Amino acid sequence: MAQVVLYTLASFKEPQHSEYNKGFSDRNPFVYVSAENSPGFVDRSGQSWKRNHADCNRDWGDRSVNPRFLATGAHGDTAAALSLWDDVESVYAFTYAGFHAEVLKMRGEWFSKGDYPAYVAWWIAYDESPIQADGAERLEQLHDNGPTAYAFDFKSPFDANDQTLSMDRQKIQQHVEVVRSHMRHGSNA
Repeated sequence: MAQVVLYTLASFKEPQHSEYNKGFSDRNPFVYVSAENSPGFVDRSGQSWKRNHADCNRDWGDRSVNPRFLATGAHGDTAAALSLWDDVESVYAFTYAGFHAEVLKMRGEWFSKGDYPAYVAWWIAYDESPIQADGAERLEQLHDNGPTAYAFDFKSPFDANDQTLSMDRQKIQQHVEVVRSHMRHGSNA
């Protein structure tokens, strides 16, 4: 059995902990709770617990590792996230619905537009944990070579058997309804 990893990366316009980014940091707890309550969610870096992994204190590698093409400004602050999901439809539904979708709509307020992909996905074995360096390396691969089974995006996804994937739109819609239901009914941090 395999699981999907999603690695996201963005470069802040201003230093990460500045007042300028308060709107972003204030929304993080809601996005995290939304993810944790989403169908198909398995785990994320920074968790104090792990549902399916033995080592409950790991942070999945050095958070300062970035892809080689990341243009660092005077401050060089980035927001990176690494999460683990049962399937592509689950992470897609979470990404484009609920609290996370709201943050995506506002990303231009906090983050610079890069000439690199904002995220990459890939499959790992059920008993493996991804690390930040894997995300950086696979983002580089997606940037350099386009979508492949090794590093893909939602526009050109692959399944766990390295075959092109046609996402199940009905499954996505069912997951979106769950995500939005949690949002409407006060799933808050």
